[in-house]
Amino acid sequence: MDLTPTVLHNVTLRRGRLELVEWRWPDMIDFLQTESDLMLEMSLPPYATDASAEFPGIAAGRHCFMGTLFVRYPGVAVHGRGEGGQIRVVRYVFSASAASSVLPQSNNPSLHLLQSLLDIHSENLRALMRLAYRELTNELEQSVEALDAIFDLVAIELRRLFEQQSHSYSGGRLAAWQYRRIRERLVEGGVQPTAAELAALCGISPRHLHRQFLALTGSTVAKYVESFQIERAKEMLASTGLPVQNIAFTCGFSHSNSFARAFRRATGQPPTEYRKRL
Repeated sequence: MDLTPTVLHNVTLRRGRLELVEWRWPDMIDFLQTESDLMLEMSLPPYATDASAEFPGIAAGRHCFMGTLFVRYPGVAVHGRGEGGQIRVVRYVFSASAASSVLPQSNNPSLHLLQSLLDIHSENLRALMRLAYRELTNELEQSVEALDAIFDLVAIELRRLFEQQSHSYSGGRLAAWQYRRIRERLVEGGVQPTAAELAALCGISPRHLHRQFLALTGSTVAKYVESFQIERAKEMLASTGLPVQNIAFTCGFSHSNSFARAFRRATGQPPTEYRKRL
Protein backbone atom coordinates (compact mmCIF):
# COMPACT_ATOMS: atom_id res chain seq x y z
CA MET A 1 0.00 0.00 0.00
CA ASP A 2 1.27 3.45 -0.93
CA LEU A 3 1.42 5.49 2.29
CA THR A 4 2.47 8.73 0.57
CA PRO A 5 -0.19 11.38 1.23
CA THR A 6 -1.34 14.18 -1.03
CA VAL A 7 -0.01 17.47 0.35
CA LEU A 8 -2.77 20.10 0.25
CA HIS A 9 -0.88 22.86 2.10
CA ASN A 10 2.76 23.05 3.20
CA VAL A 11 4.66 25.83 4.99
CA THR A 12 8.33 25.67 5.98
CA LEU A 13 9.03 27.08 9.44
CA ARG A 14 12.08 27.85 11.58
CA ARG A 15 11.95 24.54 13.45
CA GLY A 16 10.17 22.28 10.99
CA ARG A 17 7.11 22.52 8.80
CA LEU A 18 3.32 22.52 8.95
CA GLU A 19 1.34 20.38 6.52
CA LEU A 20 -2.23 19.59 5.61
CA VAL A 21 -2.21 16.14 4.01
CA GLU A 22 -4.81 13.72 2.74
CA TRP A 23 -5.07 9.98 2.03
CA ARG A 24 -7.71 8.14 0.02
CA TRP A 25 -7.55 4.54 1.12
CA PRO A 26 -9.73 1.51 0.40
CA ASP A 27 -12.46 0.44 2.83
CA MET A 28 -9.97 -1.22 5.22
CA ILE A 29 -6.34 -0.26 5.78
CA ASP A 30 -3.47 -2.32 7.17
CA PHE A 31 -0.08 -0.63 7.22
CA LEU A 32 3.39 -0.89 8.74
CA GLN A 33 5.37 2.34 8.83
CA THR A 34 8.41 3.88 10.51
CA GLU A 35 8.79 7.66 10.46
CA SER A 36 12.18 9.37 10.52
CA ASP A 37 10.75 12.63 11.94
CA LEU A 38 8.81 13.48 15.06
CA MET A 39 5.26 14.43 14.07
CA LEU A 40 2.22 15.69 15.95
CA GLU A 41 -0.91 14.97 13.91
CA MET A 42 -4.60 15.74 14.26
CA SER A 43 -7.25 14.11 12.09
CA LEU A 44 -9.92 16.50 10.87
CA PRO A 45 -13.60 15.58 10.92
CA PRO A 46 -15.36 14.40 8.89
CA TYR A 47 -12.16 13.10 7.27
CA ALA A 48 -11.15 10.90 10.18
CA THR A 49 -11.42 7.24 11.10
CA ASP A 50 -11.09 4.92 14.07
CA ALA A 51 -8.02 2.69 14.10
CA SER A 52 -5.93 0.46 16.32
CA ALA A 53 -2.16 0.14 16.35
CA GLU A 54 0.69 -1.90 17.81
CA PHE A 55 4.46 -1.59 18.04
CA PRO A 56 5.74 -4.90 16.62
CA GLY A 57 9.37 -4.21 17.53
CA ILE A 58 8.48 -3.76 21.22
CA ALA A 59 5.29 -5.67 21.99
CA ALA A 60 3.79 -7.48 19.00
CA GLY A 61 0.10 -8.15 19.40
CA ARG A 62 -0.49 -5.47 22.04
CA HIS A 63 -2.99 -3.38 20.07
CA CYS A 64 -4.38 -0.13 21.42
CA PHE A 65 -6.81 2.54 20.26
CA MET A 66 -5.53 5.26 17.93
CA GLY A 67 -7.39 8.53 18.37
CA THR A 68 -7.61 11.74 16.36
CA LEU A 69 -4.69 13.51 18.10
CA PHE A 70 -1.47 11.52 18.18
CA VAL A 71 2.32 11.50 17.89
CA ARG A 72 4.40 9.58 15.39
CA TYR A 73 7.57 8.72 17.33
CA PRO A 74 10.69 8.75 15.12
CA GLY A 75 12.40 5.44 14.47
CA VAL A 76 9.62 3.28 15.97
CA ALA A 77 7.68 0.95 13.67
CA VAL A 78 3.88 1.18 13.93
CA HIS A 79 1.48 -1.43 12.59
CA GLY A 80 -2.01 0.01 12.22
CA ARG A 81 -5.44 -1.23 11.13
CA GLY A 82 -8.70 0.56 10.65
CA GLU A 83 -11.40 1.81 8.37
CA GLY A 84 -10.23 3.51 5.20
CA GLY A 85 -11.78 6.19 3.07
CA GLN A 86 -10.81 9.85 2.84
CA ILE A 87 -8.56 10.91 5.72
CA ARG A 88 -7.26 14.44 6.23
CA VAL A 89 -4.61 15.40 8.78
CA VAL A 90 -2.95 18.62 9.89
CA ARG A 91 0.53 17.97 11.28
CA TYR A 92 3.61 19.68 12.62
CA VAL A 93 6.79 17.94 11.44
CA PHE A 94 9.72 18.67 13.78
CA SER A 95 13.26 19.25 12.58
CA ALA A 96 15.97 17.12 14.21
CA SER A 97 17.05 19.93 16.54
CA ALA A 98 13.46 20.77 17.51
CA ALA A 99 12.70 17.10 18.17
CA SER A 100 15.77 16.74 20.42
CA SER A 101 14.44 19.54 22.63
CA VAL A 102 11.11 17.75 23.04
CA LEU A 103 11.80 14.01 23.13
CA PRO A 104 12.92 12.18 26.28
CA GLN A 105 16.67 11.63 26.55
CA SER A 106 16.28 7.88 26.27
CA ASN A 107 16.29 6.39 22.78
CA ASN A 108 14.15 3.50 23.99
CA PRO A 109 10.65 4.82 24.76
CA SER A 110 8.49 2.56 26.91
CA LEU A 111 5.45 0.77 25.53
CA HIS A 112 3.28 2.73 27.96
CA LEU A 113 4.60 6.04 26.63
CA LEU A 114 4.18 5.05 22.98
CA GLN A 115 0.63 3.81 23.51
CA SER A 116 -0.35 6.96 25.39
CA LEU A 117 0.92 9.08 22.48
CA LEU A 118 -1.50 7.39 20.06
CA ASP A 119 -4.53 8.90 21.79
CA ILE A 120 -3.61 12.26 23.32
CA HIS A 121 -6.13 13.94 25.62
CA SER A 122 -4.81 17.49 25.74
CA GLU A 123 -7.21 20.33 25.07
CA ASN A 124 -4.28 22.75 24.89
CA LEU A 125 -2.62 20.81 22.07
CA ARG A 126 -5.92 20.28 20.29
CA ALA A 127 -6.72 24.01 20.46
CA LEU A 128 -3.25 24.90 19.14
CA MET A 129 -3.61 22.48 16.24
CA ARG A 130 -7.00 23.96 15.35
CA LEU A 131 -5.45 27.43 15.42
CA ALA A 132 -2.57 26.26 13.21
CA TYR A 133 -5.04 24.69 10.76
CA ARG A 134 -7.04 27.92 10.45
CA GLU A 135 -3.88 29.97 9.89
CA LEU A 136 -2.48 27.46 7.39
CA THR A 137 -5.63 27.49 5.25
CA ASN A 138 -5.99 31.29 5.39
CA GLU A 139 -4.45 31.94 1.99
CA LEU A 140 -5.22 35.67 1.97
CA GLU A 141 -3.71 36.64 5.32
CA GLN A 142 -1.53 33.67 6.24
CA SER A 143 1.26 34.59 8.68
CA VAL A 144 4.37 32.43 8.88
CA GLU A 145 5.33 34.32 12.06
CA ALA A 146 2.05 33.22 13.64
CA LEU A 147 2.61 29.60 12.59
CA ASP A 148 6.14 29.74 14.04
CA ALA A 149 4.74 31.08 17.32
CA ILE A 150 2.13 28.32 17.45
CA PHE A 151 4.87 25.78 16.73
CA ASP A 152 6.85 27.01 19.73
CA LEU A 153 3.78 26.65 21.97
CA VAL A 154 3.09 23.18 20.57
CA ALA A 155 6.68 22.14 21.34
CA ILE A 156 6.35 23.35 24.93
CA GLU A 157 3.04 21.53 25.47
CA LEU A 158 4.37 18.38 23.83
CA ARG A 159 7.48 18.38 26.01
CA ARG A 160 5.26 18.71 29.09
CA LEU A 161 3.16 15.82 27.83
CA PHE A 162 6.23 13.61 27.43
CA GLU A 163 7.32 14.42 30.97
CA GLN A 164 3.87 13.73 32.41
CA GLN A 165 3.45 10.45 30.57
CA SER A 166 6.96 9.30 31.50
CA HIS A 167 6.19 9.82 35.19
CA SER A 168 2.60 8.58 35.19
CA TYR A 169 3.54 4.90 35.16
CA SER A 170 5.70 4.94 38.26
CA GLY A 171 3.36 2.64 40.17
CA GLY A 172 3.47 -0.13 37.55
CA ARG A 173 5.69 -3.12 37.12
CA LEU A 174 8.59 -3.51 34.77
CA ALA A 175 7.42 -4.92 31.42
CA ALA A 176 8.74 -8.28 30.21
CA TRP A 177 10.71 -6.72 27.36
CA GLN A 178 12.32 -4.23 29.77
CA TYR A 179 13.34 -7.01 32.17
CA ARG A 180 14.73 -8.97 29.22
CA ARG A 181 16.90 -6.04 28.15
CA ILE A 182 18.35 -5.78 31.65
CA ARG A 183 19.13 -9.51 31.68
CA GLU A 184 20.76 -9.31 28.25
CA ARG A 185 22.94 -6.41 29.38
CA LEU A 186 24.09 -8.33 32.45
CA VAL A 187 24.85 -11.44 30.39
CA GLU A 188 27.07 -9.32 28.13
CA GLY A 189 29.39 -8.76 31.08
CA GLY A 190 31.95 -6.00 31.03
CA VAL A 191 31.82 -2.97 33.28
CA GLN A 192 29.03 -3.10 35.86
CA PRO A 193 26.04 -1.19 34.41
CA THR A 194 24.79 1.87 36.25
CA ALA A 195 21.14 2.41 37.11
CA ALA A 196 21.08 5.23 34.55
CA GLU A 197 22.31 2.89 31.81
CA LEU A 198 19.72 0.22 32.64
CA ALA A 199 16.97 2.83 32.87
CA ALA A 200 17.92 4.14 29.42
CA LEU A 201 17.65 0.61 28.02
CA CYS A 202 14.10 0.47 29.42
CA GLY A 203 13.09 3.94 28.27
CA ILE A 204 12.34 5.23 31.78
CA SER A 205 14.03 7.32 34.45
CA PRO A 206 16.32 5.70 37.07
CA ARG A 207 13.77 6.51 39.80
CA HIS A 208 11.00 4.73 37.92
CA LEU A 209 13.29 1.81 37.16
CA HIS A 210 13.88 1.30 40.89
CA ARG A 211 10.15 1.41 41.65
CA GLN A 212 9.06 -0.85 38.82
CA PHE A 213 11.90 -3.32 39.29
CA LEU A 214 11.09 -3.61 42.99
CA ALA A 215 7.43 -4.26 42.14
CA LEU A 216 8.40 -7.01 39.68
CA THR A 217 11.19 -8.82 41.53
CA GLY A 218 10.95 -7.72 45.16
CA SER A 219 14.58 -6.62 44.96
CA THR A 220 16.32 -3.34 44.27
CA VAL A 221 18.21 -2.97 41.00
CA ALA A 222 21.57 -2.74 42.78
CA LYS A 223 20.97 -5.93 44.80
CA TYR A 224 19.73 -7.78 41.72
CA VAL A 225 22.78 -6.78 39.67
CA GLU A 226 25.16 -7.85 42.44
CA SER A 227 23.30 -11.13 42.97
CA PHE A 228 23.41 -11.85 39.25
CA GLN A 229 27.16 -11.19 39.15
CA ILE A 230 27.85 -13.36 42.21
CA GLU A 231 25.87 -16.28 40.78
CA ARG A 232 27.81 -15.97 37.54
CA ALA A 233 31.07 -15.86 39.48
CA LYS A 234 30.10 -19.04 41.35
CA GLU A 235 29.60 -20.84 38.06
CA MET A 236 32.96 -19.66 36.74
CA LEU A 237 34.78 -20.58 39.95
CA ALA A 238 33.30 -24.06 39.72
CA SER A 239 33.68 -24.71 35.99
CA THR A 240 36.85 -22.84 34.97
CA GLY A 241 40.43 -22.48 36.14
CA LEU A 242 40.53 -18.75 35.52
CA PRO A 243 42.25 -16.62 38.15
CA VAL A 244 39.91 -14.88 40.59
CA GLN A 245 40.96 -11.49 39.25
CA ASN A 246 39.88 -12.44 35.70
CA ILE A 247 36.55 -13.73 36.96
CA ALA A 248 36.01 -10.50 38.86
CA PHE A 249 36.54 -8.40 35.73
CA THR A 250 34.38 -10.71 33.59
CA CYS A 251 31.53 -10.39 36.07
CA GLY A 252 31.64 -6.61 36.01
CA PHE A 253 33.73 -5.74 39.05
CA SER A 254 36.35 -3.06 38.53
CA HIS A 255 38.67 -4.44 41.26
CA SER A 256 39.27 -7.90 42.64
CA ASN A 257 39.04 -6.50 46.19
CA SER A 258 35.53 -5.17 45.65
CA PHE A 259 34.60 -8.53 44.12
CA ALA A 260 36.00 -10.40 47.13
CA ARG A 261 34.02 -8.19 49.54
CA ALA A 262 30.79 -8.63 47.58
CA PHE A 263 31.36 -12.39 47.30
CA ARG A 264 32.00 -12.74 51.04
CA ARG A 265 28.94 -10.62 51.80
CA ALA A 266 26.78 -12.91 49.65
CA THR A 267 28.24 -16.32 50.55
CA GLY A 268 30.02 -15.87 53.87
CA GLN A 269 33.40 -16.85 52.43
CA PRO A 270 36.00 -15.43 50.02
CA PRO A 271 36.03 -16.71 46.43
CA THR A 272 39.32 -18.63 46.88
CA GLU A 273 37.90 -20.61 49.79
CA TYR A 274 34.65 -21.21 47.88
CA ARG A 275 36.65 -22.73 45.01
CA LYS A 276 38.72 -24.93 47.35
CA ARG A 277 35.60 -26.32 49.04
CA LEU A 278 34.17 -27.23 45.67
